[in-house]
Order: sequence, then C-alpha cells, then structure tokens
Amino acid sequence: MVKKITEFVYVIEHEEAANNVIIIGKKGVILVDTSLFPEKAKSIAKFIRDLTMKPVQLVFNTHYHPDHTFGNSTFDCPVVAHNLTREKMEMFDKTYFEELGLEYFELHLPDIIFEDEFVFEDNIKIEFIHGPGHTPDSSYVYIPQEDVLITGDTVINSMHPEIVQDSNLNVWIKTLESLPKAKHVVPGHGDPGDYSSVKKMIEYLDKLKKLFAGELSANQLEFDPNFSERKHAEILEWSIRNLLS
Repeated sequence: MVKKITEFVYVIEHEEAANNVIIIGKKGVILVDTSLFPEKAKSIAKFIRDLTMKPVQLVFNTHYHPDHTFGNSTFDCPVVAHNLTREKMEMFDKTYFEELGLEYFELHLPDIIFEDEFVFEDNIKIEFIHGPGHTPDSSYVYIPQEDVLITGDTVINSMHPEIVQDSNLNVWIKTLESLPKAKHVVPGHGDPGDYSSVKKMIEYLDKLKKLFAGELSANQLEFDPNFSERKHAEILEWSIRNLLS
C-alpha cells in the first residue's frame, strides 16, 4: 500500500514489514530503508520509476537490521548511514544469512557514513540524525519544509516494537523526547501518524521500565490500550526476554 504524506513524500507499507519512504527531490529520489529482500527492493525501484521517472540518487538506512538494509544491493547509488550501521553490516557473514534462512549475497554497505548528522539538499533539505536507543546506530530523518519525521524503528505503530539485545530503554526514551514535533510521523513499521505516536512510544517504554522496577504489574499492562491494542503480543514476550538476558 502506498500513502502520500505530502507532495514530495510517499510511504510504501508492506503489511507489518518495514516501511520504505520515498522523498522526491528536484534531480532524483531519496529512499529511506530498502527492505529485507532484493526482489522486493526491485519492486520498490520499479514503483519509483513509474511514480516519478527520476532515478534513486541516494539511499538511507535508519539502522543495521536486515529488513531495513538488505535491499540496498538493488540500488546503484550511494548509501548513507551511521558509522555504526556500516560496522554492524560488515559482520554479516554467510552464517548470519543461514540463520535468517537466506541465500548469501554481497551486501551494499553504506558508502557515506556520519556520526551525529548528515544534511542533503536537492531543492529540499533533508536531515539525517543519529538517535540511538532501539539500537546504538539508530538514526532518523527530518524534512523541515515538509514537517515530516521518518523515525525508523525508534517509533512503531500498531504493533509491539522489537526490543533487541542492544536496545537501551533510557537512551531510547531520551531520543524520543528530543525528536522534532513534526506534523507527520512515519514509523519504522505500522501506519504513518502524527506526533502522538511519539508520545505513545515514550509511554510504552516508560511503562516497561516501571514493570521491571516493580512499579507496575503485568496485569496493568494487559489492560493498557497502548499495549493491548498492539498486534503481535509474542514480540512483547520476546522483547521482555531480551531485557532480562
């Protein structure tokens, strides 16, 4: 499903897989995240050609997880990401592919890396900003003139977020609190929304912290709409195990 966010920003949703975001500049397209499968990325590339007749001139990876990066190989253009994203992706060997149930192929690693912020302009200013928490390398995209914030997995709507072994709830909340209060918020997974989705993520993570501190019971979370109305409770169970490990 494709949703038009503004005149220059579109989101390709793949049910509950990672969102791909198209930003249309004057000379070409900036694509945020490329999906897990190169074949799916080829479909994204075709859609972009049909939509704009402009080339993809830049790809941005919000973090290293394969559902956001493995489609990079489809695009013959520079890939921008945080320096830690490249470091993590350099570790993806044949064994890692086997664990994912995938045939090994050569990844397109980030060509342009940054530490704090990278700014790109093509008749539209796009800010790529490091915002750790979900993972140490997590970054987000802000487009001031469009009032659009693209969060990667820092914000998840409609389903439970994955809290992985290198997640840090305190840092994650700090990043969420520092995000621009944009009109349009595009999460890593789930439907695009507004700034209220950022607030819900802060509340979600804060309540998880209170659960582990003994200030909330599991029953209280069960009846909290911010938890009960999200899909895939098994992800929450898996995340709690990661927090306990």
